[in-house]
Amino acid sequence: MGADCAINNLHFHLVDTETIFGNPEAQFPIEEAEKQLFFSSNLQHLDKSELNMYNCGVRFGELLNWPIRCMLLSPELGSGKETLDDAQEALTHAAGVVINHMIETNMPHNILIADEGMTMYIMPRKFDLLLDESVNFYTSFESLSGFTKFKTEQAFDEATSGNPIAETLAQHVSLDAEEWE
Repeated sequence: MGADCAINNLHFHLVDTETIFGNPEAQFPIEEAEKQLFFSSNLQHLDKSELNMYNCGVRFGELLNWPIRCMLLSPELGSGKETLDDAQEALTHAAGVVINHMIETNMPHNILIADEGMTMYIMPRKFDLLLDESVNFYTSFESLSGFTKFKTEQAFDEATSGNPIAETLAQHVSLDAEEWE
């Protein structure tokens, strides 16, 4: 499942990888990208007398060598005490905090929810209205996840004959280092 928030209204799209890729086991290219962990949180209070809401922590990371900056969230599994419900509740809570912050600060973003809901790729990006004409493909979650949808046949021909999509994404769609911080 993916979501687009190009004009600060989040709307979701269900995508069947068998329909897109011809294989139900296929993944978006973004899922194969190298990952780096920022930190993980067990979502537990330091004060042991406080009631803890979650039995599962969340890992926060980013993708390396991907043309658009991307935050990665997934549950911290492994203690054996957490259930699938625990993992999804913790992940949903953490993602909600991140996404609400983006909406409150008027930051457009796209989301890919993968691994049967256990991994979220959150891609803050520039507004579509601010993109120059060299961006000749749609900046939907599919395109930012590696399945590019072109606006015209000519745009496709240009992109496949030497106008690298990754370079266009990095220069015109992705946040720069200052915006990312």
